[in-house]
Amino acid sequence: MRDSHKKVIWHIVRVLVAGGLVAYVLSQTTLHDAVRPEPGAEPMRVLRDTPEGVVVRTPEGGERLIRPSEFWSDERPEGPIRITGILGIIRRLGDHWGWALAAVAVMMFQTPISAVRWRLLLGVQGIHISFLESLRLTYIGWFFNNWMPGATGGDLVKAYYIARQTQQKTEAVTVVFLDRIIGLVAMCMLGGAAVTVSLGDERVRIAQVLVASFLAAAIAGGCVFYSRRLRRIIGAGPLLAKLPLYSIVSRVSNAAFVYRYHKAKVAQAMVYSWGTQAVAVLAMWWVATGLGSRAAWYHYFLTMPVIWIGWSAVPVPGGFGVAETLAQRLFTPAVLGGEAGMGAVGGATLALAMMLAYRVVQMLASLPGAFFYLVRRTEVSATHMREEMEAGPADA
Repeated sequence: MRDSHKKVIWHIVRVLVAGGLVAYVLSQTTLHDAVRPEPGAEPMRVLRDTPEGVVVRTPEGGERLIRPSEFWSDERPEGPIRITGILGIIRRLGDHWGWALAAVAVMMFQTPISAVRWRLLLGVQGIHISFLESLRLTYIGWFFNNWMPGATGGDLVKAYYIARQTQQKTEAVTVVFLDRIIGLVAMCMLGGAAVTVSLGDERVRIAQVLVASFLAAAIAGGCVFYSRRLRRIIGAGPLLAKLPLYSIVSRVSNAAFVYRYHKAKVAQAMVYSWGTQAVAVLAMWWVATGLGSRAAWYHYFLTMPVIWIGWSAVPVPGGFGVAETLAQRLFTPAVLGGEAGMGAVGGATLALAMMLAYRVVQMLASLPGAFFYLVRRTEVSATHMREEMEAGPADA
């Protein structure tokens, strides 16, 4: 089978997986306000609110009036539950637009901090660029990730521009790869700190286990990678030699090994990563609060790293469906709080609205990248970037 055919099949699979996940996410939610008449029953759409109560459409197509005294309460735990649909949740954010504005404002700090971190890591490889150039390329990469979630990701675009300017493709790929790894580890370290705060909270036990497991795996992987003795003991060399692109992997591995002798700069990059992740968590916390979430602050610092790891690890365009599914599984009704007895559908709907709003915040904050990219679009297309980075040896 030709490589071009394999790529087409791979892209189709990615799209199908994303489509399946999106369909599942939507099946767990409701678009319009609804009422669940009793536990286990199908929600009925709210037609209108009246002074006497709520008028809903029955499964038979008729109308039914549910009076306020009938709804769920501590005295009536089996009573009907009002479920706010996605449209109603979005209207709620419009009434509390200050939370959304604050989320966008704090998210704007992420790119400058990332640019400083990336410039620091490039310097270790002997690649020296100005802060403004690093900021420009970081904005372009973030714009691609949020606005053009296709085969040409933001990391590839950043690596292409650096390789084109310096003729150091291996080093450019290495820095982008390490930048992503440091970011993921920084996420889990923040999550690990949140674990210590939330040890007694049974509602987030799954997130606690996932964060601790990934953090342990990252520490073990780092020890093996940067210890020649451990690599010899486990026979990592022969294992790497069996990889299809061993020559490229070997060059990137050797370039990444340089950071073993620059521990202070790696530690500094980790601190910058904590800054980028902290502002992103704050953005999610604030926009979710505007939507009606009553989750505690540590729930976001614990749950968002898991969502971001899944977002990065599952190769579907833009992480669509992956992040939303994880949000629905981790931001449960018990975690979200809010309206009493919101139920599974109400919790899943609010979790989906939170992720959609967060994506919009990211898109707005990364919008300056469109300007920086369009200025240079006449020089090279996104397709050409991908082909150049995929072609030939690592330093071609």
